[in-house]
Amino acid sequence: MDQSAQDVNDTSIPAFTRQIEIRLAQPAPRVRYEKGKAIKEPVPDMDRVIRAIEDDITAAVQAVYGPQTEVTLTAAKAADIRLTGTFQEKAGVIRERVGEILASAFDNLDLGGE
Repeated sequence: MDQSAQDVNDTSIPAFTRQIEIRLAQPAPRVRYEKGKAIKEPVPDMDRVIRAIEDDITAAVQAVYGPQTEVTLTAAKAADIRLTGTFQEKAGVIRERVGEILASAFDNLDLGGE
């Protein structure tokens, strides 16, 4: 019993009061035909894309909405921006701003070996 209650509580995990979940659409594979054979063109690896842009998007969104806002990026069948918690702006305005941040991140995206 050498530890006090302060030593037991871990304060390194930030407490988020709201969340912005960004769902990126999984691209459908394209098929082209050459000499009667179907050839599937490669699609980007969404896990790699998310890892490449996640830190920049999180920093940009938290710069606008504060560090108490958790930002998550996931791959999904359809693109969407979901909000959880209380925000000072309307949902449409938030989605528009987050969409602009996302577009900027994709403009500057360089995956390097693809």
